[in-house]
Amino acid sequence: MAEHVPSQIDDVLISPLERVISRIGQGLADAQRAMDLNSIALQSEIENDPALRESGIEATWYHMPETEVELKLALNFRREDKVKNNKFISRKFRMYGAPLNAAYQNTFKSEVSGSSQIKFKIVSIPPVRRKG
Repeated sequence: MAEHVPSQIDDVLISPLERVISRIGQGLADAQRAMDLNSIALQSEIENDPALRESGIEATWYHMPETEVELKLALNFRREDKVKNNKFISRKFRMYGAPLNAAYQNTFKSEVSGSSQIKFKIVSIPPVRRKG
């Protein structure tokens, strides 16, 4: 990664891989919640309208049983040294990913052919029933 690139570009385009995947999961959770809230509001509307209630209709509930994600990223590793009082404490390596969009390609003169591909699935599971 180019060291001369302003930090604001680095902050916008490049994130630790775990943050990228976590944000995708959070986005899916937010979308599911929005669908649930819409169904709750519709069911409440049905229950509060005598004509709708008597017709026997119910709100439709939507659910994302499985989501497949395919990311094309430029990946790199960075060494992160932890130093306190000029004394080395620890070292770890983190993988960072950047989207292969026009801004990244122009900034870093990146070639799409040098990308990495990550595939994963996010699958819903039924809630755990507690015995009680």
